Amino acid sequence: MAKKDSYRVLRVIACILANATGILAANYITFYILDHFNPGMHFVMYSTFPLTQYLHWIIAALAVLSGMLYLLLFNVDAFKRHKFNLKRLILILVLDILLAGAFAMTVNTHAFDWLHLRDIQKENLVAVATLTPTPEPTAAPTAEPTAAPELTPAPDGSTPVPTEEPTATPEPTATPIPGLLGDRYADKFTDGTVVTAEPKTKETLDDGTVKTLLYTYASDSVVIEINHYKLKKLEYQIADIYVRDIKSLWADYSSGSGDTRMASDFGRELGALVCVNSDYFINNATNEGLVIRNGFVLRNNPCVNADLCVIFQNGEMRCYEAKKDKVDNDEILAQYPFHSFYFGPSLLDAEGNAKTEFASPQNINGANPRTAIGYYEPGHYAFLCVLGTRSMHSLSGKNLGNGSSPGLKMAELSELCAKLGMKSAYNLDGGGSSSMYWNKNLFGHNSRATSDIIAVVDQK
Repeated sequence: MAKKDSYRVLRVIACILANATGILAANYITFYILDHFNPGMHFVMYSTFPLTQYLHWIIAALAVLSGMLYLLLFNVDAFKRHKFNLKRLILILVLDILLAGAFAMTVNTHAFDWLHLRDIQKENLVAVATLTPTPEPTAAPTAEPTAAPELTPAPDGSTPVPTEEPTATPEPTATPIPGLLGDRYADKFTDGTVVTAEPKTKETLDDGTVKTLLYTYASDSVVIEINHYKLKKLEYQIADIYVRDIKSLWADYSSGSGDTRMASDFGRELGALVCVNSDYFINNATNEGLVIRNGFVLRNNPCVNADLCVIFQNGEMRCYEAKKDKVDNDEILAQYPFHSFYFGPSLLDAEGNAKTEFASPQNINGANPRTAIGYYEPGHYAFLCVLGTRSMHSLSGKNLGNGSSPGLKMAELSELCAKLGMKSAYNLDGGGSSSMYWNKNLFGHNSRATSDIIAVVDQK
């Protein structure tokens, strides 16, 4: 009797162990699979544990071993009377992991929503600071008139007539143009009228890439050029953006996970000239990072595992690397940030060169659909969207491109940004989220709802 009781205690312990590790295994394995096809979920794999990339397999092995121990102890008497039934053992083990794991997945996936942990209370948002006003141009100083010299009388008593020296007419001083770009690229902007065109002109680059200019927009505050690129099966689009006011680089976002929408829906509702999906900050189970939109702080937590990208109110865009830089949120907030994204990785080094190592899990570095934001100088940015092998959500027949594009590896994306001459570039949410919406056209997959976009709007 005592022997049976001891087995009963062991069976209970083994049962708890098997189910606990089964839950963890199912979570990690399932998220690993989802992660492979949806790079936006890579937060699950972030860890300071040195064997992070093997952690899911370690936990899976523990689940199998503990499950076998559970089943052996549970059937200890049965094994004495019957032959070992491997099929039954495997079946029960698989069912145990799947059922326990499915329950855990449901709880973990929806707990944040049920508890409203991801929702944003807009009345509690903290503004970083009001936009620092651009100083008015200073008028050129006017020279004071110089008094004419007194004339000395001639010996005969007559007064000499002075000979007038020709006075050089001063060159008019151009009034500096206020804003992020100043006088730079002034020829690209208009006098206030809005000029749009769809040239659809093509040229073939040296490497064989076919570049097509699809759309241009110009006003006195915003200039946009959208080009489509195709190299064999690879397809991507780049929006080249010039803005004189940082507020033209605007973000729209949801108040919680129950308010996620397609990037194209966000763009259409905002009236964006062009937009791309952003970092999907709601989909962050670890609740890490500094997240700022339009000068408002949505989340102010430590930046530990992912690279951070900040666009400041003076137009500068700066990336902070998780593994190299100690990110000081207070120091960043004191420099008037306008947007910050917590996803990554950053794609270029401090000199604007391509990188080969990234602060991201290895399983998302393979070929995937991509979205990125690039930076040339204050006021000059780029949106980049790369097609990959995913399903594509239709938008009234306005889709551009097809799903046979292979996508880009992270290193290839880095090389492309360096080739385009960007000084800094940052990877945003990819996979099914990758989308670029402009002039009622959609390029990208747009097959997964997101919580936020980054867009260009004309401040009129």
